[in-house]
Amino acid sequence: MPNKFNKIIIFSLALFLIFAFKASGQVNTGALNGAGDSVDVTTAPEFPGANQDVSVRAESFSFDINSSEIIWALDGIIKDKGIGKKDFSFKTGTVGSVSLLKIIIKTKEGKTIEKSLVVRPAGVDILWQADSYVPPFYKGKALYGYQSLITVIALPNIINSDGMKINPDDLIYKWTKDSKVLGEVSGYGKNKFSFSAQILSHSPEIEVEVSSSDKKIKASGSITLEAIEPKTVIYEDNPLYGIIYEKAVAGDFKLNGNEITLTATPYFFSNNAVDDKKIKYGWNMNGQNIGGGKGGRRITFRNVDAAKGSTAISVDLQNEESDLQSARTDAMLNYDGSGGSAQKAVSF
Repeated sequence: MPNKFNKIIIFSLALFLIFAFKASGQVNTGALNGAGDSVDVTTAPEFPGANQDVSVRAESFSFDINSSEIIWALDGIIKDKGIGKKDFSFKTGTVGSVSLLKIIIKTKEGKTIEKSLVVRPAGVDILWQADSYVPPFYKGKALYGYQSLITVIALPNIINSDGMKINPDDLIYKWTKDSKVLGEVSGYGKNKFSFSAQILSHSPEIEVEVSSSDKKIKASGSITLEAIEPKTVIYEDNPLYGIIYEKAVAGDFKLNGNEITLTATPYFFSNNAVDDKKIKYGWNMNGQNIGGGKGGRRITFRNVDAAKGSTAISVDLQNEESDLQSARTDAMLNYDGSGGSAQKAVSF
């Protein structure tokens, strides 16, 4: 592989790539006393994840909370208190653990109001798999090329009150793409969906909210998907060894002997375009088209006059069904010998 492809070799072909996600879990609130005095309690994030810092705020418009004494107790231990102490922070435990937060508010009128929060962290990983082509034995991941089909998969980690992990098939999924709820792919057990982006400059943001059937536990995650431009690489197709994927024909390449067969290999084009021979190949020599067409990924060059010189070669690839799936690469073919001219020296 050439150096320009080193940066896209990620894990093995069989693996999905895990991207950064927002993990979140259950937050239940309840009023214990003072039901007539409304207290709103919010958390940031809304559904905290495992081992995550959580900010909690108490607000009220039915009494003067700023002049009230507020006591914060976490798992039965008072952690903070003070007049107008409306904010409190703590860190959650592992997935499935329970944090019990109690808020005791003593108003200046002598009333006592209590609120409780039960925080049970949950998580969801979002993975993706692109239906794009890479050659055999390629050690990287098939990346998401322009207009190729991509599948997004949610892998939730949600523990119920009995300490048991809930089967992903028994959860409810709400998928959102660019802030638009995708009702047709959301629902019970629908942990994945596929789509193809048609806009060149747009990187879709995918979000998923996963909840238990009783709605008591929730988790959410998001991912932004960036499509890349498809590539093509030229390799030698040797009659004895086959296609030599270990070394690309790029830059200055010396012709050993009087003949060489080259093959143009697409990267990150749609799989069906490669399988159904929908990619058009255009080979050029010294700026002149010398053939190709659909399925014309191979071409043979011969130094018929045993000449010495060099010839510029290039190949253009175009998926006839996807305008944005195109690629180009070039190389300089150098050959040694005597006699003949550069233009006549190499034929096909």
